[in-house]
Amino acid sequence: MTTIVERSIIINAMPDKIDAITLDGSRLPEWYTGIEAATVDNLYPEPGGAVDIIYKAAGVTFKMTMTSLRLARRQSLLLRLEGMIVGKSRWIYTPEGDATRVTSRFEYEMPGGDVGKALNKLVLERVNAENLEKSLNSLKALVEGDNG
Repeated sequence: MTTIVERSIIINAMPDKIDAITLDGSRLPEWYTGIEAATVDNLYPEPGGAVDIIYKAAGVTFKMTMTSLRLARRQSLLLRLEGMIVGKSRWIYTPEGDATRVTSRFEYEMPGGDVGKALNKLVLERVNAENLEKSLNSLKALVEGDNG
């Protein structure tokens, strides 16, 4: 069963300024809550490029690889997630005047059969949603603070 978590935020910046942070895989631990480490290959974020991450949620550590499937700079990014969590992550930018709405949609499946599904429903789905919301707020603060 696929779990879908989606959140949006308005960032007072143009998409190129947001891309400067979101497309730099080595910066993921700075703003994405739960990502403790990121190792980027020399192709990322171009399609086929990947970032190996260590993600921690609800006390569980997940080793995963995020591979870029589709990139439209200043518009969208589609990633495939492989490892202890399998799924896709989609980032979409929508212009809103002098600002940009950033929407992230995370679709994933938990391993572990019925036990994994139960753990996801009871704990991880909520934690993943909270982490995504915190991450978007951190991204907003980072971009708007001109730290990017």
